[in-house]
Amino acid sequence: MRNHYSIHHRLTTTSVWKLIALTLISGLISLACSAQQTTTTPSPEASPATSPTAEETTAPVTSNVTETTKNPLADLAAAARAGQPLYETNCADCHGKTGQGDGPLAESIEFKPADLTKGDVPADPDGKLFLTIKNGKMKEGKVSMPPAKKLTDEQIWQVIAYVRTLAKK
Repeated sequence: MRNHYSIHHRLTTTSVWKLIALTLISGLISLACSAQQTTTTPSPEASPATSPTAEETTAPVTSNVTETTKNPLADLAAAARAGQPLYETNCADCHGKTGQGDGPLAESIEFKPADLTKGDVPADPDGKLFLTIKNGKMKEGKVSMPPAKKLTDEQIWQVIAYVRTLAKK
């Protein structure tokens, strides 16, 4: 009986340690993934001196955003530089690298992604774009664009600053 208890105890202890190790590993992987998604790498054209700092891109709280709200980031050029990698990670699969609605997933989804370089989008006010990105968009009772749940409000404003540069290219 004592031998059975000893084996059971060892198995339980080993299982607990494996569970702790798996939890730590999954936590580290999750942390690494979220850091990778929110890390802003400057574009090749940007020198380290022109890379945005947290101070340059900090946005005030945006709980009262309306369709007419203007982008609250003080330095829109720095915000656009910070927004480019966020756009490439979170938007380009559908909207395309150049924003023309021709991303690699565009053909496989029910509603064609908006062309961000012409038409309504460049003319839409910042607040309308913010609300669309934050809350997603419905069309014919179906989700035509999911909400960007992984992006903070500041990151959404950075993406908007970058999207504004796409129409000018």
